[in-house]
Amino acid sequence: MRVIILGITGLVGRKICQIISERKLEFSEILGFASKESVGEKILINNKEIEVKELKEVFNYLNENTYVLSSLEENITKEIIPKIREKAIVIDNSSIFRLCEDVPLCVPEINKEVLKEHKNLIANPNCTTIQLVLVLHPLRRLSDFKKVVVTSLQSVSGAGESALEEYYYESEFLAIGEEIQKATDSPFPFIIVDNIIPFIGEIDENGYCKEELKIINESRKILSCPNLDITATTIRVPIAYCHSISLYIEFEKDIEKEKIIEELKKESYLKVLEEEIPMPLIAKERDLVYVGRIRKIDNNRYWLFIVADNLRRGAATNAILILEELLKL
Repeated sequence: MRVIILGITGLVGRKICQIISERKLEFSEILGFASKESVGEKILINNKEIEVKELKEVFNYLNENTYVLSSLEENITKEIIPKIREKAIVIDNSSIFRLCEDVPLCVPEINKEVLKEHKNLIANPNCTTIQLVLVLHPLRRLSDFKKVVVTSLQSVSGAGESALEEYYYESEFLAIGEEIQKATDSPFPFIIVDNIIPFIGEIDENGYCKEELKIINESRKILSCPNLDITATTIRVPIAYCHSISLYIEFEKDIEKEKIIEELKKESYLKVLEEEIPMPLIAKERDLVYVGRIRKIDNNRYWLFIVADNLRRGAATNAILILEELLKL
């Protein structure tokens, strides 16, 4: 079986390569494709060097025994993925197809059964959505939700490699005590270092930004709760890796705090912190979702704090888990 990684030199693409190696996944062939600028670059997977090929050459390597892991920019995704899915199975990390009715949106620990309905295309959810629903999923066993309020604090790596480079560039000004300057080609609308940006993506006529709508709509689809009362505020914060969520949940029924902790502890992908504080430094380079600061407001209302590595748990690892489940079908 052949595995193809599109966008292999990007942040998520490289993380996919790392996780394949860590999990010692063996395939008959692994190929990597990227933009013209990256052609010829060597990437190590399973102690073997993969030479990056130009993206347009991918059509020479597609067949029914090929699985494609795609992490391309949205404009390229729109153009190329519909053609690729005609000949191979695609797991796509972009937001383009996530809400399409005939495209499964999958977090395997929650809804792997939707993979049986795939038509050669599976969508990998938004990074913040993944860590959110992995916490909501066990809690809904206790009671339906009356209201869910999400405030996300999202690292710059969630915006890609150019965003990470901009963060490091601006940090140099801060380090030497000079006025922070934003690069002319910065992917951010404002300075990010020593600042926060309280929206991510375009803002619509109702005041919601694109990232907030992703979280709302994707959560409803993954959890099969189209009427879930959920709202979100997304904030870009000046850290390199890991996303955090301040989560308010109002249950339909009264639930004891001990029951919440007990239910969360049943999931092997979650780490409940009762004494420690969940922070990005704890989650970096790990596949666990960390939950802590569980606070009771009254018998059916609670606050929780959630942290996870956005590149691993929120992107690459979920894509690999989807691939592993597909191989079982």
